[in-house]
Amino acid sequence: MRHRRFGALVATLVVVGCNHAGSDDHAFRWTTEVPAGTVVHFRDGAGNITVRRAAAAGQQITVTGSRQWRRGRAKDVRFIVSRAGNEYYVCAMWTGSGKCGASGYKGRSTGGFLTMFSLFHRGSDASADFVAELPANVAVDARTNNGSVDISGIAAGVIARSTNGNVSAMNVSGPVALMTTNGNVGLSVDSVSDADSIRVSTTNGNIRAELPPALQGRFDLAASNGMVHSNLPLPSAQSGRSTRHVQGQVGTLDRLVRLHTMNGVVSVTTRGVPATQ
Repeated sequence: MRHRRFGALVATLVVVGCNHAGSDDHAFRWTTEVPAGTVVHFRDGAGNITVRRAAAAGQQITVTGSRQWRRGRAKDVRFIVSRAGNEYYVCAMWTGSGKCGASGYKGRSTGGFLTMFSLFHRGSDASADFVAELPANVAVDARTNNGSVDISGIAAGVIARSTNGNVSAMNVSGPVALMTTNGNVGLSVDSVSDADSIRVSTTNGNIRAELPPALQGRFDLAASNGMVHSNLPLPSAQSGRSTRHVQGQVGTLDRLVRLHTMNGVVSVTTRGVPATQ
């Protein structure tokens, strides 16, 4: 009889602990005016980040956040904004997840090793998405662990990173650093200054990049288990043969242009000219 009662108690706790799936498309909204040269950092533990150039003139930032869950609750995710000088940090935070700011970010938390043995441990699969409209003269640093990062029209420099998801930066200018572990990377660069570098990497995925014509610099294109296709004026790229590594200097500038994948294809074109197949 005691065993039956205990089983009924456990069943009751499981039922009480269940949560209905849901979403909140208007969970967060933030707007402010910023000067040119401001840097906005987006941090997300699980979810997509979309940043585009604002259609209206002026220096207003508008960021909206949504959240979704299947076995969690709306309050599992909250949104915060912190500021350090001319840099803003816009973060999605999970219950007990930690900090958001210049000293670092700790996003989604699983609760630690011991919690998996707790009868009262409740996991959450909640995710959070950001959609932002920024002036073109504001730099972007957007990072998520599980999700995609999609940036377009930003002219002051872009950093975009994911662990599991695609990364894209289209019609951007300034220094560029794009990275993911499991996903494809797309890049389209309008212009760069002499000192701006371009760094792109993925472990499992393809890289497709369109660069400005007559771009100068030190080029390093590699696909460890794949192929490199390029129309760059480099001997190894012009040979007409498939290759896994293209290196060389174009022009006199010391700018670094590095595009690397471990498992995939690297395809690089200059504006208006198709890649060599």
